[in-house]
Amino acid sequence: MNTNTSNKLKMIDNSLLALFAAVMLLVSLIMSSAHAMDAPDTVVKNTVDEIVGNIQANRDTYKADPEQLYKMVKDVLVPAIHVDRMSGLILGNSAKTATAAQKAEFSDEFEIFLIRSYATALLDYAGDQKVTYEPVTLAPDDDKVTIHATLTTSDGQKYPISLYMSDRGDTRWRAYNMEVAGINFVSTYRANFGGVIAAKGVDGLIADLKQKNIKLGS
Repeated sequence: MNTNTSNKLKMIDNSLLALFAAVMLLVSLIMSSAHAMDAPDTVVKNTVDEIVGNIQANRDTYKADPEQLYKMVKDVLVPAIHVDRMSGLILGNSAKTATAAQKAEFSDEFEIFLIRSYATALLDYAGDQKVTYEPVTLAPDDDKVTIHATLTTSDGQKYPISLYMSDRGDTRWRAYNMEVAGINFVSTYRANFGGVIAAKGVDGLIADLKQKNIKLGS
């Protein structure tokens, strides 16, 4: 991975809560359409309020005990992400030949990897990022939507955001991919993991992820 890509991915890390909190707030507006499900705007608002409230009230505790932070992220934020779909997209062609057990295990390990890799970025959330949105049009039968926005950081830097969401075969809208500053989340991980799969297979990738997760949690 080159330096520019690495720097952009760090920016994604540091802005994770701002991105997802802002996206979930926007979803509450989308859900007011005819495509709405049971009180989704209430679910979204409660999710955002709970995340921000937990960070503000427990920042020192989370810094001292990351396991509590990981649990909060898993319980509150992860349900807004379609981890299984995201994992399948990241596996790419390998998902066609992987067994159901391999796909399930990879999804589980990738979820842990996401939580432990990104959760600490939530502790740096100060609420000073600003997200502005482009208009969104959603027809009653649409089951996918791309949300386009711009993230402005506290120092005035602007980054374009595209967040891909779907409720296809699901009970709520969930994010399954995003792009920030031209970096596609799924494509980046697919490329990074592709070399491991080529050398070690899906089982080798799962084993590597388990080792990474142990180190991230230590």
